[in-house]
Amino acid sequence: MALVVADHCWIPGFDGGYFGVDVFFVLSGFLITRLLLDEYAARGQIGLLQFYVRRLLRLTPPLLLLLAVYLVVAPLIWPEYGLSSHIRDAALAGLYLSDYGRAFWSVPTALQHTWSLSVEEHFYLFWPFVVVLLVRLQPRWRIAGLLGIYLLATAWRMFEYQELGWVATYFRADTRMGGLVCGALLALCLARFTKRIPERAANVVGVLACGALVACLSLGFWRSPSSMIWIASLAQWAAVGLLISASVQDSWISTALSAPPLVRLGIISYGMYLWHYPAAVFVRDLLPWYQTLAIVAGFATAMATASYLLLERPLQRYRRNLVFRGKMGAPHEQNRPPLLARENSVAAM
Repeated sequence: MALVVADHCWIPGFDGGYFGVDVFFVLSGFLITRLLLDEYAARGQIGLLQFYVRRLLRLTPPLLLLLAVYLVVAPLIWPEYGLSSHIRDAALAGLYLSDYGRAFWSVPTALQHTWSLSVEEHFYLFWPFVVVLLVRLQPRWRIAGLLGIYLLATAWRMFEYQELGWVATYFRADTRMGGLVCGALLALCLARFTKRIPERAANVVGVLACGALVACLSLGFWRSPSSMIWIASLAQWAAVGLLISASVQDSWISTALSAPPLVRLGIISYGMYLWHYPAAVFVRDLLPWYQTLAIVAGFATAMATASYLLLERPLQRYRRNLVFRGKMGAPHEQNRPPLLARENSVAAM
């Protein structure tokens, strides 16, 4: 999250911060796949309707709040675009179509950042059905099958870049599935091998992952051919390294991501993602980058905190009622708070 905000605030040296989206995709694919696998292990089935209602309650209310405020404020601060354009942009974001809107028609504008949310939502539409098929296979064939899907998704991204160019490839859901599938593949692997990872190895993996992210920042310039050819894959595997290291108790990544400030930022990271970009678009042409960053970070944190306290947290009890219960009747989402907290912290990074 921090990489994306830095990029959107035009901080020098963070032109490659958009690779933070690849980290987000890997994290999202990892979390969703693990939740689905755990549900199947506990119940012997996956409640598809419950899954979709939980996702709807998690993602849509904060988004609708942003869009409602946007439709009130945007015509006042960007009158040159016209009310119809703002309504169109809000509709694309609310219907989770920003990814294809950006890829083919360069809309929405001030809500451009919702393209990644659209990609994630498209992934949610079909991924539970893929997991239902995967769990019917032997564990080794699950991993082999998912690895095959990842390689196909990566090859498709590279092929489409050659055919349609950078923009049409960068924003589309079908060309960005590689990161989400990469996270899902990690969820399958950790389910089998996490107890075999020594702390020292996890620390080394964490260092290599951070080095890979630095390389992405240094080499991944906006619209550069290498971004879609291989640097996106490097960012995905850097995210895998962060999650592997975070999964091992007492690794340095695990300890760092368990810090209370990062955990608190992780809790409101979705709201910060929603609110930061329109503020950045409005401010960054008027002020130096350091003032832009201060204003955007303060505004996004305040709005995300208000959204969490007034909207997201009250809805959590309804979501918990839809979360499957294990043998002892405890809600699954409460079973592993330490690791989930670290994963939330990765989202805030």
